[in-house]
Amino acid sequence: MAPGKTRRPPRAASRKSAAGTQAPALNIRVDLGADFALGPGKVRLMELIAKQGSISAAGRAMGMSYRRAWLLVDSLNKAFREPLVASQTGGRKGGGAVLTKLGQSVVENYRSIEAETTATAKAALRALADALSARRP
Repeated sequence: MAPGKTRRPPRAASRKSAAGTQAPALNIRVDLGADFALGPGKVRLMELIAKQGSISAAGRAMGMSYRRAWLLVDSLNKAFREPLVASQTGGRKGGGAVLTKLGQSVVENYRSIEAETTATAKAALRALADALSARRP
């Protein structure tokens, strides 16, 4: 990152309520050691790789450079006992990428944690929403 530049915080995953206002939502980050975490960005990248069959296309869909997407995939592959994403270099038919069986499992487990946590916190999230001021900044 260039000197003087700061990293923008991730966008909150709030959702519109029935009344059309932003409803509180959870962003789940699973810390898997001192220097690695699995969160919504990496999981979304893996989902897009599975859907689009390409690291570069998945990165573009998320508004990131190929290099950034590749570095995230590399960190995912190094963090687990087996690679989560298998890629094939370009050539006459072009390259591509797919989620491995373990990669699919990691995405499914993360989404399960996310769904269960959100369901458990539903009443507390509603209470927070009810306590919000209409004049929010």
